[in-house]
Amino acid sequence: MEDEQKYLWEMLEDIWPTEGKIQQTLIEELEEIEVKRIQLALDQANYNKTHASRELGIGRTLLIHKCKKYGLVA
Repeated sequence: MEDEQKYLWEMLEDIWPTEGKIQQTLIEELEEIEVKRIQLALDQANYNKTHASRELGIGRTLLIHKCKKYGLVA
């Protein structure tokens, strides 16, 4: 769990600007985070959608929908 939290914080540092002009809308930023989090869960579950969806705390059907939406192979 600590490794996952560290990864998420590093990911957020890459996305959110600490100075200068905002480059993305909030929705775009949240979608980028969601894509990375889904990809991480799929990688950790060896692309087992049932296990990945449990890790994410969402239903398998919703995971499949999000994978299609973002063009992720699942």
